[in-house]
Amino acid sequence: MRLERVQKVFTKLIESYRVLSMKLSIGNIPQTLTEEDIQKLFTEFGKVESVSIKRDKKTGTSLGYGSVEIADESAGKAVEALHGKEMEGKKIAVVDASKLPGSQESDKLKDKSTLNQKVNPRSSGGGFTGGAVRRSGGGGRGK
Repeated sequence: MRLERVQKVFTKLIESYRVLSMKLSIGNIPQTLTEEDIQKLFTEFGKVESVSIKRDKKTGTSLGYGSVEIADESAGKAVEALHGKEMEGKKIAVVDASKLPGSQESDKLKDKSTLNQKVNPRSSGGGFTGGAVRRSGGGGRGK
């Protein structure tokens, strides 16, 4: 009984956290910018929960993209103000991560009817269907 109550409270906390913050993707980041620089940039719009810059595993150099988790009510303002802003000669891209192809949220938004369609590999929809010209094995003129 007590465990169920704790689980319900924990679930509500997680749901409220998801509602209160939004993940933004940042692209075309200059390699000289650090997580602290990006945090300062976004802090003027609202509370920043986390900042992440993707880095090369071997060298540790920035790959030029990352993400910021920011208070939900501030996210729209940050996207409007910072998308296309020039920093160190590069225009950064700032977008809502849930709207990117391949994100979990955008997958939920897809029309579910297209997910249940069967694909016939022999249909005439393009691609390799095995209907190529066959050649004789001798490499000569053939008969």
